[in-house]
Amino acid sequence: MIFTSKELAEGTGGQTIHEAGPGQVCTDTRKIERGDWFLALRGERFDAHDFLEKAIEMGAGGVIAEEVPPGWSAGYVQVADGLKALQNLGKHVRNQFHGPTVGVTGSAGKTTSRALIALALEGLGRVHQTAGNFNNHIGLPLTLLDAPGDAAAWVLGMGMNHAGEIDVLQNIGRPNVRLITNVGAAHLEGLGSIEAVAAAKGELFDGALPGDICCINMDDPFVSALPLPPGVKTVRYGSSSDCDVRLLSATVDPTSLSTEFDIETPQGAAKCSLPSPGVHMAHNATAAICVGIALGLDLDGMIERIARYQPVGMRLRIEDGPQGIRVINDAYNANPMSVAANLKTLAAIPSGNGTRRIALLGDM
Repeated sequence: MIFTSKELAEGTGGQTIHEAGPGQVCTDTRKIERGDWFLALRGERFDAHDFLEKAIEMGAGGVIAEEVPPGWSAGYVQVADGLKALQNLGKHVRNQFHGPTVGVTGSAGKTTSRALIALALEGLGRVHQTAGNFNNHIGLPLTLLDAPGDAAAWVLGMGMNHAGEIDVLQNIGRPNVRLITNVGAAHLEGLGSIEAVAAAKGELFDGALPGDICCINMDDPFVSALPLPPGVKTVRYGSSSDCDVRLLSATVDPTSLSTEFDIETPQGAAKCSLPSPGVHMAHNATAAICVGIALGLDLDGMIERIARYQPVGMRLRIEDGPQGIRVINDAYNANPMSVAANLKTLAAIPSGNGTRRIALLGDM
């Protein structure tokens, strides 16, 4: 997104000291393109103010910073706090977008669910979504700043490792559709108990405004028990009969390693397929369809688009190993919930005729 000096000052809450031409905002001097504005962040072990002159040498037109070297003549928007300025600018961009904005968090499956939701929502037009792990207090506002002007919907991943972090993120992204995939034993070193994890994830629901949609995973007792603010709309998904979008069955095809599943929705029942193994993958897809149903998308179109899913990074990616061995590579990261899901996936693949199933586990 391109900003003028005036827009940067207004959006960050700063003051224009020296004007420069319009440009995008960048926080990494290695990625600066000519005309960009370099926003300097401070951290525990770094201070990007040390690279202000380098940014100009690399082609930046100006900087957004707390201070600049004496005699500075390039573009300069002065702010009191670089991180707060970035987050304020993210909020500024969010205030100008009026399409569906989906916020996704959870102990496991949030990246896969995010990708599946983006596919489901392509029926609305171009979908902008979180890239990689840009799901924290820095990555989320950068994701908002990177949104194309013709996007019809946004899908924002929100991660956390301590209480209060999801509240900060949902306040920046202000999703009007909110989804918590599940609650499990992740980040216990910072939170102490699964109940505390549930409360921290539940901050996504806590911040919902009247009219926002909360998609409730009824198969997760922690998620389904979370309190909801008054005036929110709910759409329930899972395998129980009281769900609006119900997962009826799911199996892994032993030959193709695709996941075949049946669902029931207010638009009728349907058979679905994902080119990736795992019953939990069917649950993630059910969550994505739940979001689409909540936004009024056509079921048949969503099923067709979800079938094009490709694994994100090293997440249940099928690879060829030596001597005809097939490898299910899920080495991106792990917590007890995701490892259990993968072991169930492996167990669901039939063995016999001399074939074996081997689980190779690394550190979590």
